[in-house]
Amino acid sequence: MLAMRSGFMKLLAIAFLLCTAPCLSTFANDNKGEQWKLRKDKNGIQVFSRKVAGSKYEEFKGVVELNATLASSLALLDDTEACPDWIHQCESGKVLQRTGWLERHIYQVSDLPFPAASRDMIFKATVRQTEVGNIRIDLQCKPDFIQETGYIRITESYGSYLLEKLAENRTRLTWVQYVDPAGALPAFMVNSMLTDVPFKSLVNFKKVVKRDKYRDAKFVHHEDGSLSLSR
Repeated sequence: MLAMRSGFMKLLAIAFLLCTAPCLSTFANDNKGEQWKLRKDKNGIQVFSRKVAGSKYEEFKGVVELNATLASSLALLDDTEACPDWIHQCESGKVLQRTGWLERHIYQVSDLPFPAASRDMIFKATVRQTEVGNIRIDLQCKPDFIQETGYIRITESYGSYLLEKLAENRTRLTWVQYVDPAGALPAFMVNSMLTDVPFKSLVNFKKVVKRDKYRDAKFVHHEDGSLSLSR
C-alpha cells in the first residue's frame, strides 16, 4: 500500500510484503487457486485481475519493465509524498510513523470518481531483500492506527510490490493489490476500475522514476549485511 521518503502508497501499491495482519484479509490466502486473467497489454504494461474468494471485488496485478535501476525504482516507492505524481486517483500520501528504514506506517487518500466519496487508508509497509537480491514490499492494512477522519475508511486491503533486477539499468516492477472500498459502491463499478488504476499508475511510474532525485539513488551496504537507500 520503503514507501519512503514518504510516498509509497499513493498507493498506492503500495507497496507490498511478508506478513499477514489482522486487516490483511484472509482473502489473500484463499484465492491463490484462481487464475489471473489478462485485461490489458499495451506500451510494455500488462494488467491482470482475478477473483478473490469470499469477496465480490477482484484484485489486480500490474507488471512493467522499467529503464531504471533497482535503487531508483525503490527510491520512488520510498517517496510516500510522491503518491499523487504516479498513483492514479491518489490525492495525498504521508508517513505516519517510521521504525527504521525497513518499516513504516503510511496514510493515503484516494479521490474516487463522482459520485463516490473519497477514501482513506493506513498501511504498514515492510521492505526486505529476497535471497536472489530482489526487493519486496508488503502492505498490511491497519485501519485503527489513527482515528477516523472525514473520509470513508478502508478496512480491508492488502498489496505488494516486487522489484526484480533484469540488468544494470533495467527493472521489472510487479504490483499486486486488493481493496474492498467500503461503503455502498457497486462491485461492477469497482471491478471496472481494475484496469485503469494500475495501467495509468504504471505509465506515470515509468516517467517519474527518471527524475534526477530518483535516478541518482544508490544502495548502501552495511557491515552487518543490512541494506539502505541513499538519495
